[in-house]
Amino acid sequence: MTLKRKTVLIATGAALAVAVGIGGTVVYQEVNERNEAATTSHASLTYEADFSDDANLAGAAEDLFYGKVTALKGQKDLGIGPESQYAVEVQRVFKGDVTGVVVVNQQGGKDENGDIVNLPEGDALLEVGKRYLFATKYNPDLRFNTVIPVFGDMPIPHTEAAAPGLPDANGDGKPTMSDRWTAAVQNQNDLSTAPPDEEPTEEPAEDPTPEPSPTNGS
Repeated sequence: MTLKRKTVLIATGAALAVAVGIGGTVVYQEVNERNEAATTSHASLTYEADFSDDANLAGAAEDLFYGKVTALKGQKDLGIGPESQYAVEVQRVFKGDVTGVVVVNQQGGKDENGDIVNLPEGDALLEVGKRYLFATKYNPDLRFNTVIPVFGDMPIPHTEAAAPGLPDANGDGKPTMSDRWTAAVQNQNDLSTAPPDEEPTEEPAEDPTPEPSPTNGS
């Protein structure tokens, strides 16, 4: 799988927790866009890998699991704007060792006016009572799982929801969302190192044009 490589900014907070270990570098770009009529401010993110690819997402995640959001625990600002924290009941694990109820941290939150801010473009804040496929990286210092934005918090109706056209991991002829993520882990891409940048070919220096030899005057 070809990784997308872009020059971006280095960040802290949840973005750092998400990006560390992906391609060996921290890659994050934040562009806040807002106009007076808007109630949501988005951040634009770029990464070394295309996380719309299931194999990339599974490879980047330390924990990949289904869970139900049971409560909003609050907000924190870890240096890049508000981040929301939720209690999530783990219901099925595809990768990792999460169990019981875990704290899931998501970039984005609400300001003093109740407007949604700092939310990655294409993402949505988690909703209490709904179930999601979570792809996360664990922050051992703060003891929470941070979702990979946009693709790491995918709403699903239930673990055995039909997934026509996707891999049938258990071979029963009825591919489901569980089959999809079982196959994603089986075929996950190793994103621990990124392919090196191609070195530019150096052209040999041109020989200077020799100056004409002086001639003796008559």
